[in-house]
Amino acid sequence: MKRLALAVLGAAVVGLVVVVNFTGVFDVTGVRATGVDRPTQELMIAAADIAQGTPLARVNTGQVAESVQREVPAVSSVTVQRRWPHTIVMKATPRTVAANVTVDGTVRWADQTGFVFGAVNQPRKAVPSIIMRPRFGTDTSARQAAIADALTVARALPAPVKAKLARIEYRSQDNIVITTTSGRTIRWGSAADSDRKAVVLTALLGRKATVYDIRTPDLPTTKK
Repeated sequence: MKRLALAVLGAAVVGLVVVVNFTGVFDVTGVRATGVDRPTQELMIAAADIAQGTPLARVNTGQVAESVQREVPAVSSVTVQRRWPHTIVMKATPRTVAANVTVDGTVRWADQTGFVFGAVNQPRKAVPSIIMRPRFGTDTSARQAAIADALTVARALPAPVKAKLARIEYRSQDNIVITTTSGRTIRWGSAADSDRKAVVLTALLGRKATVYDIRTPDLPTTKK
């Protein structure tokens, strides 16, 4: 009886494998994407590249997730799930726009880490505009680090400066310059000690000046 039970169980398992993988009963008939706008959903589905009729059990969800994140930069993260009996569902987390960045002559978006994505027709409102003067070419790591430095400065700016911020200009690692809509120029220097520089700048804002130099926060200067 024990052998018979094992044989029946084995046959059932084999039958289930055959049904799931080879009969078409559980083949993919739909791929869905959620969490992002419609154009990005379409890009995700194209990047997933899952053919209709593929057995659902054979879809490598990890590889699909890697492909989507590689091919769709606007997606920060994605989870891929099988929805039995016929559907793959991708749940995406979009990147948050932290700045409009002019880099290598093109306006792009950047997230809070400095990662660049999207070609911008209309700059996003309520985020800083950053101009990157160096040419980075294919060195995306250096570009991301430089934009992250500029964003560190943007976050540290005192509220009165943020309210009138025109642009942040990244000229080099040690030469970040802020311009306000009221015509003030702030020579910030590097992103190092940004919190301390913000405190020093706040104290200086009461002075009537056109240039505030806080590159060395222990020796700040102003110029009318």
